[in-house]
Amino acid sequence: MKLIKLFNTYDSLQGLISLSKEAAKTDDPPLSFFKQNARNNFFDLEAAFRIFRKTHSEEVAAPLLEIYKSAEDALGKFDFVKESGSEILKTGNLSEEIKKTVLLQEKKAQIELKQFLLREKWLPDATEKATDHLDRMKNILEVDSSDFRNDFIKFLKNSTSKIDAEYRKGELDPHLIEEGIHEIRRKLRWISIYAKIAGGFIQTQSFKKVSQEYDKYLTPEVISSPFTKLPKCPKEVEPIFIKHENFLALSWMIQALGDLKDKGLILENQKHLLGDQSTRKGDKKEESSSLNNLQEISEKALKICDQFFIKDNLLGRIADDLQENKN
Repeated sequence: MKLIKLFNTYDSLQGLISLSKEAAKTDDPPLSFFKQNARNNFFDLEAAFRIFRKTHSEEVAAPLLEIYKSAEDALGKFDFVKESGSEILKTGNLSEEIKKTVLLQEKKAQIELKQFLLREKWLPDATEKATDHLDRMKNILEVDSSDFRNDFIKFLKNSTSKIDAEYRKGELDPHLIEEGIHEIRRKLRWISIYAKIAGGFIQTQSFKKVSQEYDKYLTPEVISSPFTKLPKCPKEVEPIFIKHENFLALSWMIQALGDLKDKGLILENQKHLLGDQSTRKGDKKEESSSLNNLQEISEKALKICDQFFIKDNLLGRIADDLQENKN
């Protein structure tokens, strides 16, 4: 089976065309484009070309990867500013000056997003850009899955082992929010996204009896999560298997770090706005509280990271799962 029938790059680009045209009909196209979850399309495209950059042509894949990454980053930045501002505005007794600063921060981010989407021609109509991209990636997507399988396994194993090594060497520090917790989660999340976008190429092996050490990961919420459900593998494709419990543990970790990352980034933004301006009663108390919470977040992140990476060796187990698939 050709990769174009497995990976959803074609559907993602066609989706962006539709989203851009729908957004253009609204009073605020960039905001509409954002609210229609265009970011998910860019996530999927970025993931595919992170793979193809290593398994196929660097010359073709790397420029496309950079385009999709920059678009996802732009939408992600606006998403964070908007979410963070909403959380800060929920805080009681804010001064008018701080409220104004928060709203200006969001307005500035929205203007930057609009300028980016227009400059990069994702709006008002992404047809020309997407069509050009489909032509550029044609040769990659015409490769047969059987010729791609071992290269894909190697890519997945190398990616997993690299993250594990970086943590063990101390290059990923959970004491930090953006450069630590967020970066660790970002790296782990790619493994999950690779599985999601591969059209069923990656499958999990159902477990019958699992060691009790997995109990903390196999929560009802994770087991029932749509993010742990993978597309069905086509009959013409030989699947790549990962043990189900290991994949669920990965999903648990991504979710746990995501919660800590969101809280930490919002608290840092609060500290930036509230700690640097003594414009209302309780600012100093708010700053102290934020610092304490940030410390608690870092301590919790370190605890679960050491458990996941070192004690339970989950990435090592996933790498072993992948190695067992090699022909």
